[in-house]
Amino acid sequence: MSGDEVFVLVIAIVLGSLLWSHWLWVAASVAPRLSKPRDRRPLVFYPMAGAVLLFGVLKGFASFDVRDSWVYLFFYMAMGAAWVAVGLRFLGLFGLSGRDDVVERGNRAAGQAIGGGILGITLCFAGANIGDGPGWWVVVFSAGLSTVTFFVLWVILEKLTHLADTVTIDRDPSAGVRLAGFFTGTGLILGRAVAGDWVSAGATVRDFAVTAWPALVLLALAAFLERRLRPSREQPFAPAASGLPPAAVYVGLAVLWLVRLRWWS
Repeated sequence: MSGDEVFVLVIAIVLGSLLWSHWLWVAASVAPRLSKPRDRRPLVFYPMAGAVLLFGVLKGFASFDVRDSWVYLFFYMAMGAAWVAVGLRFLGLFGLSGRDDVVERGNRAAGQAIGGGILGITLCFAGANIGDGPGWWVVVFSAGLSTVTFFVLWVILEKLTHLADTVTIDRDPSAGVRLAGFFTGTGLILGRAVAGDWVSAGATVRDFAVTAWPALVLLALAAFLERRLRPSREQPFAPAASGLPPAAVYVGLAVLWLVRLRWWS
C-alpha cells in the first residue's frame, strides 16, 4: 500500500471505530426502559446486512487487484464503514435519528426507515467500487456523487410530503416500510449509475446523469403516494397494504432498471 492509502486507512479505521462504537453503545445501553430490544434490533441488523452486502460487491465486482487482495478488501471495507457511519449522521440531520426516534421513543417505523437508509447509503458506496480505477480517490469521487444525490432526493421528498413527520411523529409503520423501500431502490439506481471502469471525472458525471434519472421517477412516485397514504382526519390509520407493496414497487422498479442496463462498460 502507498503512503496515501495507509493514511486514508488509518483515518477510516479511527473514524469508523469511533462512530460505530458509539452507535452500538447507544443501541445497546442508552435508555433501556424507553424501548424494547426488538425496537432497537434494526439499528444492529441493518449495519451487519450492509457490511455483508458491501463485502459481496467488493469480492465479486471490484477491480481485480481489490478482489484478489485481502489487504485491499479490508481497506475498502473500512472506508465503507466510515462512509456509512458519516452518512447516518446526515440522515439524523434530515429528520431520522436512531437515538431520538428508536432508542428513546421505541419507534419501530423509524427503525425500519433508518435501516433502509443504511442499505441505501451502502449501495451508493458499493456501486462506486464496481469496475477498474486508478485508486481510492476514484471511489470517493463516485461515492460522493451518488451519496450527495441520495440525500438531495431525500430532502426533496421530505419537503414535498413531510414524510419524516409521518414516521417519527405519527409513528406510521407503513410509512417506515415505504421509506425504507424508497431508500433501497434509490440506492440501487444511484449505485449502479456510478459503477463501471474509470475514464475521467467528466465522463463519470455524464454517465451518471444518463443512468441515474429513474431515481427521479421513484421520487415522483413516492411523492404521489405519500400525499394519498399519509394519515389524515378522514383516514387516521393507514391501510394494511400501504407499506410493503409500495416499497416492493420502489425496489422492483430499481431492479428492472438494473436488468435493462445489463453490464456496465
